Amino acid sequence: MVGVIFRPRVEFDLDHYPRIRVWDPKAGHDRYVYLHRLTAYAHGEIDDLWSELHVHHVDEDRWNNHPDNLEARSPDEHTNYHLNGGVLS
Repeated sequence: MVGVIFRPRVEFDLDHYPRIRVWDPKAGHDRYVYLHRLTAYAHGEIDDLWSELHVHHVDEDRWNNHPDNLEARSPDEHTNYHLNGGVLS
């Protein structure tokens, strides 16, 4: 794992989504903010970093965090999409 030792810490792992570890004062502990969620928030796709909405990568490339490649979906819709082979039901 490559990352910065001090808070906030950016973590990159080829098997996981890139993420930043940050202090959440509401929760009273560190939490992870995934870079695709941060990008979606910054560009208005989601209005709350901690929203239950999933942020989907349109091209399914977890490293492509361009705003045009991200879209918010309900957890059920997102799960069904992936379980149905990429077809929205």
